[in-house]
Amino acid sequence: MKGNLLGLLNICRKAGKLKLGFDPAAASLGRDAQLLLFTADVSPKTKARMLQKAEGLPVKALDLTETSDTVYHTIGKRVAVMAVTDKGLAERAAALHSTDAQAVQTDTTNG
Repeated sequence: MKGNLLGLLNICRKAGKLKLGFDPAAASLGRDAQLLLFTADVSPKTKARMLQKAEGLPVKALDLTETSDTVYHTIGKRVAVMAVTDKGLAERAAALHSTDAQAVQTDTTNG
């Protein structure tokens, strides 16, 4: 993840459009979540549980190349799961993410 994406996540947080942590992100699914983000050090169980909750919903999930420690230094909270709740910001985050050659994208939409 490049600094531009980290900066965008900070803007999302300041605008109130970033849900930080498993429970807030899960609660936003089916309502206003547009994009799920997982840090590189998220536990496989946590990621699997979140993807199961998102299954069939029109939300994308992206694996970040940065750890929760790096995210902490930018947004001020150590989390492994985040949800962007603004469509435009989510699209911009996905576009910035796609410029990272090491990134892996997971689509949770069924159909």
